Amino acid sequence: MKTDEQLMREYMQGSEVAFGQLYEKYSPMVYGFIRKRLRTSESEDFYQKVWRQLHEKRNLYQDQPFAPWFFVMMKHLLIDEYRSLGRLDKKEFQDELIEKIYHQDLTDDGLEELLQTLPKETQDLVRKYYLEGFSYEELEQETGLSQTNLRQRLSRALRGLRNKLYE
Repeated sequence: MKTDEQLMREYMQGSEVAFGQLYEKYSPMVYGFIRKRLRTSESEDFYQKVWRQLHEKRNLYQDQPFAPWFFVMMKHLLIDEYRSLGRLDKKEFQDELIEKIYHQDLTDDGLEELLQTLPKETQDLVRKYYLEGFSYEELEQETGLSQTNLRQRLSRALRGLRNKLYE
């Protein structure tokens, strides 16, 4: 299995297959990231902008860890989008698991290993909220837990993951 960095180098050389593999892997995370930050009516257009931006900026990639580079690019694109919509809010970019984990240059295996340290139910909550973009309302309906309880569990999970990252 090729690393994201290998796939990105191949994509830079014109490989549609490499792009397809990156798209397949990151699409749920991108959609989740967007879904939590933009209205539904804005999400689809922005989703397309992210992938167009990756295509347009692919030659700026310089053999660094792909995920942090990609999420920083997406974050900057979102800041521009917020500015154009007149609603830039710096709080939107604080304390997100994706940034915290990927800025540790954690591999997918490392991420999975880190999540495995959490109880199964908590792993599922973290995946659904931070990686798949579920809202508290959706999680409340699915799990039967109150939104307050969900916030507490996710907060504790993040604290635990942060502690594990710095052990």
